[in-house]
Amino acid sequence: MKTDTAFYINSQAYSVRRLSLADSQAIQVLHDQCLDFMLLVDVHPAGPNAGAEEFEDLPPGKSQDDHFVFGIADQQDNLVGLLDAVRGYPDETTWWVGLLLLAPEVRSQGLGPIVLQGFNEFVRSTGGQAVMLGVVEQNRRAYKFWSRIGFDFVRETEPRQFGYKTQTVIIMRRLLPPT
Repeated sequence: MKTDTAFYINSQAYSVRRLSLADSQAIQVLHDQCLDFMLLVDVHPAGPNAGAEEFEDLPPGKSQDDHFVFGIADQQDNLVGLLDAVRGYPDETTWWVGLLLLAPEVRSQGLGPIVLQGFNEFVRSTGGQAVMLGVVEQNRRAYKFWSRIGFDFVRETEPRQFGYKTQTVIIMRRLLPPT
């Protein structure tokens, strides 16, 4: 993983770094470890190029300069999580979280809220005023997690295709208090 720290999290056991295409293999391993999530969203395991594809999917009008893929590493520098975000989407003061993925062995231990607290502070430091994301309707556990850490329901989308599944997406937003 790259050595430049992207944002600080209050944890002695984990750190966050911005990833690059060179980290695709480590990202692929994480996707493969998170089979439960892949099956819930897509009904099939991650494809063989999922690690590299993490750097390709951008909303219309956004460039790679707006795309941030952050890796969450343990003390041995193993990738145990990923936060994919886009700056200035859907508006200039909002960041969009495309994915927060944690390896099964680190879930439900308080790491998610710690990462999001650090990310929210990072977003605020860039002038961001809100963070938005979408949760597939069937991922009730994720919806409860995002609600618990301050995200509010905005709307539901029309059903859309994810892999072999058609799902409704719940759009959520968290307004960030000014610094």
